[in-house]
Amino acid sequence: MSLYKMKIKGRCIIETLPSIPLMDAMGFRMGLPMEIQSRQPMGGPVVVRLGNRCVAIAREFAEQIMVREVA
Repeated sequence: MSLYKMKIKGRCIIETLPSIPLMDAMGFRMGLPMEIQSRQPMGGPVVVRLGNRCVAIAREFAEQIMVREVA
């Protein structure tokens, strides 16, 4: 499923990323676990926790990141 469709406080692992250099610069890597912190209203960004930091990612990119939910 896409990162954008994950539930709030859901934990997931990245399976595929779009080939956008910004993803690497922001710390997104395939196989990396993360937690969804919030989804902003009106098509706003998704905030995820990657390790010890939080990163906001635009909806258009979040819809292209495929993840697998974990318990």
